[in-house]
Amino acid sequence: MKKRIISMIAALLTITMTAGCSANNGASDDDMVIGKKEFTALSPIEVTSDNVQNSIRIFDVVSADKENSMFSPLSLNMALGLLAEGAEGSTKEALDKYLGTDDYGAFAESYMKVVNDKYNAPSGYENKYKNVFEIANSFWADKNTPFKEDYKSGITEKFGAEVQNLDFGKKNDTLKQINNWVSEKTHKMIPSIISDYPDDLAAVLINTVYFESGWGDEWVYDKNDKDTFTLLNGSTKELPLMRKHVSSYFENDKATAFRYGYKNGLRFIGILPKQTGDFTIESLDIPSLLESETYDYDVYSRMPRLNFETSLPLSDALSAAGLSELFDMEKANLSGISDELYVTDVLQKTSLELDEYGTRAAAVTAVLAPTAALPREERYVYLDRPFAFMIYDSEHEQIVFLGKVTEP
Repeated sequence: MKKRIISMIAALLTITMTAGCSANNGASDDDMVIGKKEFTALSPIEVTSDNVQNSIRIFDVVSADKENSMFSPLSLNMALGLLAEGAEGSTKEALDKYLGTDDYGAFAESYMKVVNDKYNAPSGYENKYKNVFEIANSFWADKNTPFKEDYKSGITEKFGAEVQNLDFGKKNDTLKQINNWVSEKTHKMIPSIISDYPDDLAAVLINTVYFESGWGDEWVYDKNDKDTFTLLNGSTKELPLMRKHVSSYFENDKATAFRYGYKNGLRFIGILPKQTGDFTIESLDIPSLLESETYDYDVYSRMPRLNFETSLPLSDALSAAGLSELFDMEKANLSGISDELYVTDVLQKTSLELDEYGTRAAAVTAVLAPTAALPREERYVYLDRPFAFMIYDSEHEQIVFLGKVTEP
């Protein structure tokens, strides 16, 4: 029996399959056209038991040729977790190894409860940003394909997934419903994700992550006060940088960083490599950098406003990271979902808006005061050349978004 195709999208992630027709449905040019993927062999990516390290290595590979890019490890993990719930044998073992746990569903269930209960409370402070942190999952199934009821009920319970049974033969209607769902869950930051799919598409798994919050206190921004930003090639451009005095400082042999909080409790971490020019996230040794946090200094920080979108094909990198079985028609074992399924493509789309008032980000896979204390040393972290950043849940050690900026 020929294996059916399963497409997976994660508010920053989609997995798809073979040739398609010509429906557009208002989709953007970089939407996924399922089935047009040709795999490119990449050097193997060593996978460890540490999912943070695995996420960083994936991001370094898929962002290597981009000026500005953003990736949601959380969104990709949620989408792969949906697959892991229905995987068996060596396919399940590979997914568990990448995710760093043999029961991602248990983590998803507990973490989504934390997100819903803790990070969405009204701030009591009115500006252009509300307090919103939302994770959504869905399973879109061709009504003519038999899927395991235990699987559908399991992802509904653990991941809060919406299960939709559609007639995939009615392509325009199906695309409209899927893209409308993505647009709604990302608050219209990502209006669509799929523009076409092949006739043998069996299912689509989608995760979305949406984040919005104002800063604890607004940054200072003056559009007429220009700074110099140095580009990768050594040339410079003049643009205004936001300014902030903060108290949290990080430093290791590879980078310095500052942390500043959002009103909903998550953190922004701006990371400046010590070496000028291009860099990889892995080379910055993020684990040791995070462990170095200190409040011993007065920290003066600067960074540009940011507004960009990223489309990241992930299939090749995931294959190189030990998940090649997912994309192999003969070897993929997703029998816990349905017999004869495999994955063809994974795509993640993200969108970021960051200014002096706060931040909005989506993915679809997605004071100076007088004191009597002794004067403290000062530190400066000016993001005025290529830099990295994270939106980070420090309490639960979750990288919600990971980014790299070379030309703002």
